Amino acid sequence: MLKRKITENLNSWREDLNKKILFLKGPKFVGKTTSVKLFAESNYEYVVYLNFEESPLLKSIFTSSLAISNLLKQMSLKLPPHKLIPGKTILILDEIHLCPQARKGAYVLSEEKNIDIILISSYHQANRDKFDSTITEFEEELLMSSLDLEEFFWAHGIHEETIKLVKEHFLNKTVIPSTIHEQLIQLFKEYMIVGGLPEIVYEFINNHNYRKVARLQQERLLQIKKDASSFLDKPLFRKVVMSYDSIYQQLIKEYKKFQYGVVENKGNARKFESSVLWLYDADLINISFEIDKLSYPFRDYARYDIFKVYYRDVGFLAAQTSIEDKKALLDGNFNILNDALLEQTIADLLTKLGYRLYYFMKGTTLAMEFIILYQDQVTALSVNNADNTKSKALESMFSNYHLKKAIKLSKNNISVVENELQVPLYCIMFL
Repeated sequence: MLKRKITENLNSWREDLNKKILFLKGPKFVGKTTSVKLFAESNYEYVVYLNFEESPLLKSIFTSSLAISNLLKQMSLKLPPHKLIPGKTILILDEIHLCPQARKGAYVLSEEKNIDIILISSYHQANRDKFDSTITEFEEELLMSSLDLEEFFWAHGIHEETIKLVKEHFLNKTVIPSTIHEQLIQLFKEYMIVGGLPEIVYEFINNHNYRKVARLQQERLLQIKKDASSFLDKPLFRKVVMSYDSIYQQLIKEYKKFQYGVVENKGNARKFESSVLWLYDADLINISFEIDKLSYPFRDYARYDIFKVYYRDVGFLAAQTSIEDKKALLDGNFNILNDALLEQTIADLLTKLGYRLYYFMKGTTLAMEFIILYQDQVTALSVNNADNTKSKALESMFSNYHLKKAIKLSKNNISVVENELQVPLYCIMFL
C-alpha cells in the first residue's frame, strides 16, 4: 500500500487523551476511506464501519430517537456483531453528509460509550441546506488531498534520506547531485501526467501504462459528474457540468483567466457564478484570485471577480491531453498546451502545502503565475517558460513594483542570481 502522511495525523489523534470526534474531509478518490480503515485495523481490536453511500439503509439507525438505548438497539439489529469498548473500538461513519442525523448520534455514542469516532465526507459542503459542515466544539477537523509530490516520490521508492539531502541543498542554495536531480525531474514529469489519486498512482507503479492511467482518470471525471447530479436540480447541474467541462479550455488559453464566455457563448457571471461556487464548495476545484499590488495580506488586494480555476488534482487535466502531448512532456517540453499542465501542477501542489492561490497582473503584459508569502516575504513564484532562465516579468516587478524576493521553478539545477533563486520544479515541496 502507499505511504500517506495522513497516517501520522491519525496516530497523533489516537494518542491524544482529550481527543474529540475526528472529522476527515477531502475530495472523492483521495484515499480517505482506505487510510482510515488501515489505521483502524492496525490500532483497534474492534472496527465498526458504516458507509451511508454504499449502504443507504444504515441511515435508519439514526432516523428515530438518538437516545443511547435506542442507538444501541438499532446498531445491534442492523450491524454485524460488534463491541463498543473504550480504547479498543473505533466507529467510522463514512460519507456522513448523506446522514446528518448520524453526526448527532456520533456525539451521543462518544459521550455515553467513550469510544473513538471518525467521520468521513467527500462532499461536505455540496448541500449546505441539508448538511452544515462547520466544525463543532466536539469535533476536530482534518483535511486530506490526493498524493502530494513527496508521497508520489515515496511511492516510487525515493527514500526519505534522499529527500532530506535534497532539502539541505535547497536550503543551502547548493547544487543537487546530478543523478538525483535527473531522477526527480523525470518523476515530476510523471506526476504531471499521473496526478495523485492513489488508485491511479498504484496502477501506474504496477503497470506503467499511460493509456490505462488516462482511462481511469476519465472514469473518475465521469463519476464526479454522476455524483453532482445527486445534489443538484437539473438546471444547476447542467451549468455545473458546463463550467467543470470548460476548465480544460480555460487553462490552455494563453491568458488563463476564467471566462464565462468560454463556458457558453455569451455566458456571464449572473448565469454561471453559482455553478463555479458549487464546484469550489464541493472540493472539485481550486481558485486563484488576481491581485494588482504586491502587499500582504493578499486577500485585501484580491479582485474576487477576476480569477483562474484549476482542478483539485492535475490528473484530471492530464486525462484530457493527447498521447502526443504526454510524449512531448516526457521528452522535456514542460510548456505544452500554453503551460497549462505545468501551471495546473504547481497550483495543485501549492494548495496541498496549505497556500491560498493568488496571481499578479498589471495591464495585459505583466503577469506572474503565483504570489506567495514565503519566509515572511511577498515572493513571486515563476513557473511558466520553465526552460527560460531569465524572466522579463520578474525584472519589471523588481524594478517597478518593489518586489524583494523571487523563486523560479524550472527543470534546471539550483542557482542564485541577485534576488532570484532558481530551483528545480520538484523543490516546490520545500516551500
